[in-house]
Amino acid sequence: MHARDIMTTPVIAVTSSAPLPEAGRLMARHGFTALPVVDTRGRLLGLLTEEDVIRAAIPGDVDPDAGAMIVGRRTAGAVMRTPGLGAAADLECGELARRMTEAGIRSLPVLDDGVLVGMVTFQDVLRVLPAAGAS
Repeated sequence: MHARDIMTTPVIAVTSSAPLPEAGRLMARHGFTALPVVDTRGRLLGLLTEEDVIRAAIPGDVDPDAGAMIVGRRTAGAVMRTPGLGAAADLECGELARRMTEAGIRSLPVLDDGVLVGMVTFQDVLRVLPAAGAS
C-alpha cells in the first residue's frame, strides 16, 4: 500500500500568516495533531504540530529578534517546522511509518509534485501495516 491509498482528503491547511490561536482552535475542533502550512498555490511550506502551538503559548516566550514577550500574536509560519515534512503519494506505508517515527510526528502531509493532496496519520498506517495487527 502507498500513501495515496490511505491518505485523507480533502485536507484542511493554513497559510503561514494564519494567527496561531486560530490554527490551534482549528486543530482542536477537528482533532488534528498537525496542520500543513501552505502557500497560495497549495505548496507545502511547513508543518504545524500541536506541540508547536502549545510551546508558543507558554508564558515567558520571548521573541529573540525583538527581545519582547509574544503571546497570541504569532503566526503559523513563525513556529511551523521547516522544511516542510512531506511524503510522495507513491511512498510505501512502511516508509511512511519510519518517517513519522523519526520526525516525532503523528501526521504527515502527502504531496503530488510538491502540492498538498492528502494527510496520513499513525492510525491510517496502523490499519494497513501487517505487523500492526499481529499478536
